[in-house]
Amino acid sequence: MAELMTRPVRTVDEADAAQHTGAVLARIRLVRAGRREERRKSIAYTLYCTALLVGIWGVPLLVAAAQAGADGRLRGPVAERVLSALPTALPAVLATVVLMLAGRAMWQGPVLLERAALSWLLPQPVLRRALLLPRFVVASVTTTAIATAVGAVAGFLLHALGAGAWWAATAGGAMTGATAGFAGTALATLVQLHSDTGLRRRTWIRRTAWAVVAVLWLLAAVSLAGGSWAGERVVPWSGPWGWAALPLVAVAGGAPAAAGWAGVAVSALLLGAAGRAGADAAARIPARVLRTQAGTALRVQASLYSLDLRQARAAVRATRSRTVRSAVRLPFPRRGWLLVPWRDATALLRAPGRPVWAAIWAAAAVALLCLDDTPAAVPLMALPAGYLAAAQLAEPARLETDDVRRSAHLPWPARVLALWHGVVPAAGLLVLFALGAAAAAGAGLWSDRLLVLPALVPALVGAALVSAYRGVVPVHLMIGSMTPLGDTGPLAALLWQARGPLVALGCLAIVDGPVRGAEPGAAGLLWPLVVGAGMAWWVGVTARRTMRGR
Repeated sequence: MAELMTRPVRTVDEADAAQHTGAVLARIRLVRAGRREERRKSIAYTLYCTALLVGIWGVPLLVAAAQAGADGRLRGPVAERVLSALPTALPAVLATVVLMLAGRAMWQGPVLLERAALSWLLPQPVLRRALLLPRFVVASVTTTAIATAVGAVAGFLLHALGAGAWWAATAGGAMTGATAGFAGTALATLVQLHSDTGLRRRTWIRRTAWAVVAVLWLLAAVSLAGGSWAGERVVPWSGPWGWAALPLVAVAGGAPAAAGWAGVAVSALLLGAAGRAGADAAARIPARVLRTQAGTALRVQASLYSLDLRQARAAVRATRSRTVRSAVRLPFPRRGWLLVPWRDATALLRAPGRPVWAAIWAAAAVALLCLDDTPAAVPLMALPAGYLAAAQLAEPARLETDDVRRSAHLPWPARVLALWHGVVPAAGLLVLFALGAAAAAGAGLWSDRLLVLPALVPALVGAALVSAYRGVVPVHLMIGSMTPLGDTGPLAALLWQARGPLVALGCLAIVDGPVRGAEPGAAGLLWPLVVGAGMAWWVGVTARRTMRGR
């Protein structure tokens, strides 16, 4: 026994692990030959369907856009304003895309293994790099290809607006998209590596990153509103988000040609460093992170197949760290009727990202209404922006419906409780719209269309509450019926999910009023209030039916 205890333990060195890895991977390739062939056929069929849809729908639209640009129908005040704001707007878009890819890696990173590989391969003496690096390569190629295609289309559309030659704008857009896609994938791999340790304890990193993105969007909004300032020359050189945008900005005339080539060179160096860092990070991802994210990905996938978006959101929320206590604490109300608004306000203070995004969408709605010399479709986009602001403030109502135990002991019926949940979103939206209108007036961008904003609040909040209380998709909608164009189930389920905003925004858009460019009048201001009253009635009916089913 003493001899056994003192005998050195034999460890698996690098050469033995490499030998085992080669044998294991060769055996897996032999066993999965049939499945691999089926997967190739499935990928080929998906690419064929994608190419067919692009050829039928995408190419004619792009050709029509090019002809409209050549005829001068797209080149007006709006096009000039968009192109002039490109040096600040494009870096904001790129930074948002990269940060969204990195944020997704907190629950599903680029390196994702199936459960069989996690159970049978990771515990074996095989090289982790040989298992994980191919997944990083596949994710990088896929994301970069999609981002390249999107960037090329965006560059071509900018050419239709007047941004240089079509081949230069398309190539610049493709380069910009490829840089954002690959850099976002590499950063996501780094986030995945530290998703269960440092990043969960260092929330200030994520908040600082989003604060930078918010500043970029603020500068872009100022440029889009017509402001001319020195930031249009500073932002493209302020960081990687601007370096990747320089080729397309140079094609559009917002920077010298030398700056565009410099952006290409700097972006190439950035991609090389990002690729090496991502590959090294992929080989060091802990097994516990891979297991956790594989389980979360399966739950999210199952929820999306059943179109249960709340269940998917709950699965993602379960991977996040606990909510940090707010530095501002509201005093407990002395009146019983203030309990629900107090709870909703407290919930929003503990999730500061919701009010921030609400402020961003409200500012976007105000900015769109301030664009006077534009087609009527541009101010109409303020309605979806206002709804998104209201939806952010209505998150406490969604939490109430996700867990019915939160309201089990409250003395109000479901209809009344749902309407009480609209107090805080309505008040918050009124404050945000008032601040946005004041800022627009201070900047000399006042428009009479802003007078309709208070009247829109009841309808927008009502649409958000209908979506919050929509419940689970009915089974008969999921089944659908077969038609020559396919099954109607998915389309019916999607329409059912978005029925609240579709009805509210559709009713607000069909009547001629200040949002559509008419002069503010009694009829134009009264109709949004009528829509808001109808949405309030619908909220009560939906809440009573949904909560009764639970």
